[in-house]
Amino acid sequence: MSEQIIIIGSGVSGLTTALTLQLLGYETAIYTEKTITDISNKNGHPEFASLFPSASIIPHSVYSNQLEKLFKRSQYIFYELRKLAFPGITINKHYELWESEPNRPDYCNWMLNFEAVSNTEIEKLPHRPVVDKLYGWSFNCIFADWSLYLPALLHTYLQNGGTIRQQKVNRETISDLPAEIIINCSSTGSPYLFDDPSNKQLVVRGHLLHKADAPLLTNSNGEIVSYNYTPKAEIYSDSKGKAADVYCYPRKDGWILGGSRQVGTLENEEWQVSEDYYEIDGIRFPKQIIDLNSRIINTFFETELSIKNELTPSVGYRYIRNKKNGLRLESETVANKKVIHNYGHGGAGVTLSWGCALAVTSHVNNNSADENKQTLLKEIQQ
Repeated sequence: MSEQIIIIGSGVSGLTTALTLQLLGYETAIYTEKTITDISNKNGHPEFASLFPSASIIPHSVYSNQLEKLFKRSQYIFYELRKLAFPGITINKHYELWESEPNRPDYCNWMLNFEAVSNTEIEKLPHRPVVDKLYGWSFNCIFADWSLYLPALLHTYLQNGGTIRQQKVNRETISDLPAEIIINCSSTGSPYLFDDPSNKQLVVRGHLLHKADAPLLTNSNGEIVSYNYTPKAEIYSDSKGKAADVYCYPRKDGWILGGSRQVGTLENEEWQVSEDYYEIDGIRFPKQIIDLNSRIINTFFETELSIKNELTPSVGYRYIRNKKNGLRLESETVANKKVIHNYGHGGAGVTLSWGCALAVTSHVNNNSADENKQTLLKEIQQ
């Protein structure tokens, strides 16, 4: 195939979509104003979500009526990549735990080795030292170690003939782009490039801390352990008083600690800021990210974490678009070009990256996503 396709946006969705199309025989070019490798101060670009992924392959904070099939296809590709020893893909024993009984999300049915927790073995679960009852589950979870996975993804794209052109695209220049098919992966830039049928453009602001050179956290079976932990609301809650979670995701380059989920809009970036905060390098973040994680890590892993450690804070946005059907994965005609939208992934940009890329490809070649998946796997295995 010689037909050129232009992808707008160089985050994980744009890069994965471009690589998928490139491997399926299309000539692709990514158009982007900035790339991840160019940015030295990532806190100056909170809208560039691919600078800040925790990269757990779990469909958190995303809304779509296609979620199950997109997730399952994406999860399948990640597992196949792991078999091929693609850099950065690991599997953790992941816990999602609550101190009050939660509603069970649908994705629990899609995770491998899912198991409800038992309070008779609470000492085997990550927990606060004063807690004697927990709810939740564990499962095998794929993680993309970002310091390894993203460079490998970029290298694979370029190695297979893809190109990246650093050029700002705006609404007026869409018609001048030298391709008849445009894939829009511009995330928060999308409403400024194209008309969006959604009235309210929601983003979630999140705080992360990176503890470099921290050891991998493992259990007695030698499995790498990660967790999301939600205490009672009086211990940690969001601006509406709903119980909020913290987490720790160990990676080869250290721990990623979170979290916060502060909802705002693209038009009005006014965030509800907790009065209970720590500050590092001028960045304020909820103190529970350190205090709660410290108690859990010390109790369960017998490892220390404190504000006195060398911690690097970051603040990034997750673009959820809206809560009715946030992910936009559809095509339209704009300036006599076929534009396929792929944005609004919320906290699941990495998680859904391959599933969405396969869906985009179906808009291009009219094959089913599963047909494209099998062709893609053959190309990857070569």
